[in-house]
Amino acid sequence: MSEFLPPAARMQAASEAVRRHNHAAMDGGYDSTPEVSRAVIAMVEMCERLQQAIDHMDGRVRRDLAAGTLAPDDGTAPAEHAYGAELALLDARPALDGLIGHLREASGHLWHLGMVYEPEETEA
Repeated sequence: MSEFLPPAARMQAASEAVRRHNHAAMDGGYDSTPEVSRAVIAMVEMCERLQQAIDHMDGRVRRDLAAGTLAPDDGTAPAEHAYGAELALLDARPALDGLIGHLREASGHLWHLGMVYEPEETEA
């Protein structure tokens, strides 16, 4: 069984995995377009999962606000920052939807380029 990690630690690990991807892509690059296609599919899945992550984060802040456990360090009312964060997270959703749409479109094109092509004997 895997060790328990709090959600923020798991999100940090996911961010670190993307950083490691970027370094691997710089160091050796992708081996082929089909590999890029697989990576784009993974990005679509990751972004779709981010939608749910946003919901969980927003829900926690709303519960803490309702419970009266938030204490801003600048002396303002907790609702000011809680609602500000809620609106920003709400705005992030359509931006993420747009990104997912673009990635799906790229994936559709890459799928056509990612097929293994073996020339017929007459073409070789």
